[in-house]
Amino acid sequence: MRVLALVPGETETQLSFFPVINQIKDSFENAEVSVVAAPSATAIYQLSKGVDEVVPYNFEASNSPADWANLLGIVRDREFDVALTLTDSWSIALLLWLSGVPTRLGYSGSANNLLLTSTAPRAAEIDHHGDLLKLINVTGTPPALSVNVPRKDLTVVDNLRQGNGLTNGYVLVYPGTTASGPTYPTESWIAILKDFQQRQPDMPLALLQTDDAAPQTAAIASAVPNLKVLRPETPGQTAALIAAANLLIAVEGYPLPLAIALNVYTLGLFSGNSQVQTITAGADRLVTLTSSTGTLADISPDQVLKKVWSEGA
Repeated sequence: MRVLALVPGETETQLSFFPVINQIKDSFENAEVSVVAAPSATAIYQLSKGVDEVVPYNFEASNSPADWANLLGIVRDREFDVALTLTDSWSIALLLWLSGVPTRLGYSGSANNLLLTSTAPRAAEIDHHGDLLKLINVTGTPPALSVNVPRKDLTVVDNLRQGNGLTNGYVLVYPGTTASGPTYPTESWIAILKDFQQRQPDMPLALLQTDDAAPQTAAIASAVPNLKVLRPETPGQTAALIAAANLLIAVEGYPLPLAIALNVYTLGLFSGNSQVQTITAGADRLVTLTSSTGTLADISPDQVLKKVWSEGA
């Protein structure tokens, strides 16, 4: 059976869909799963064993007719048996109807109700899309999030860690950015890292840098002596750096679910309910701090440090 999943959203959303993909693969012998995802989020599927193909597509309204027609051609050519969409847009529902896919599933909505073969009510809370899977007789609890780190990324990160003197463990921090907007303040990160250096001077500190957080990274690095700044080039390298850490301290973002999947001790800083918090809920090695005001900056360094040292980091 050939299954197509159309999954709008960024990297965190795609990670939350990994268990759904694995559940489909486990339920149907020889199932092949293809995913349509935003171009900025397709790289994360390097970490999935369950996906056979990833097609980039911008789900935003700015898509050109040529982009839409190209996706329609791809869907027609692959001759999918089932299409599962997480959107309720007219353009996607029409595309699936024109594609000839015999079983078209999605959440209830004006377009989907008219053009899909079966729909399910969209729950208010984020879930694991079990309501959609029931439409193709897939039931039960989805498996836990798991990731597969490519060997080439493990090799690159091994060399990177050796070059930075990080062969015997380290504390890794991920300062942002966050999907909800403002990230955690630079001054607060500096206070936390300096406390670590004072209490555990022999434990190396490393910072996971992303392109959009470069200015904050530079400011933190200039204030914290001997801080190692690590800039992975692929999601696999990010996962490998997290896997080798003794502890990850991170704002809400895709490194948090990666750490949970890799069984790494983690402290997550949240501004409030978020998709990342839902994905990681209940994890044994995750400790969370949620702002009482809904603003990430209002979590004080003292609160973070109290959590860290009380949990025995």
